[in-house]
Amino acid sequence: MSLVVVVGALLVFAVLIALRRNERKGREAKAATAELVVDAEGVRRTLSDGREEVVRWDEVTEVEVITTKVGVHRHDGVLLVLGGDEERGCLVPSGLATGHGVIERVTALPGFDVRALVAAMEAAPPSRTTVWTRA
Repeated sequence: MSLVVVVGALLVFAVLIALRRNERKGREAKAATAELVVDAEGVRRTLSDGREEVVRWDEVTEVEVITTKVGVHRHDGVLLVLGGDEERGCLVPSGLATGHGVIERVTALPGFDVRALVAAMEAAPPSRTTVWTRA
């Protein structure tokens, strides 16, 4: 009888692990970037589940850098958060930020300190650093 209980418990444990793994993959798929558009107006990031994050350059009030080893963005490791207001903003994984010109655009913001950006991007995870705020 005890062997049946042990085998049953192991099966339940295996099912729970599989469910957890599928849930994580689902979150990652939803948060994946389907499209990133960077132009003179601003940044628009479309996620694979259809959601959009949009911010115009003239409404960016803050630039933050997040470093992480966990969560859906752990593969990028570094994220730029372009904050507008409570309803507008854009999170840009570092690989996309460099490849699509976001870094060049944020460093052109008035009074932007490139050294602060570099230091924040090199910070050991987990970290969250504000590197620029609009005066």
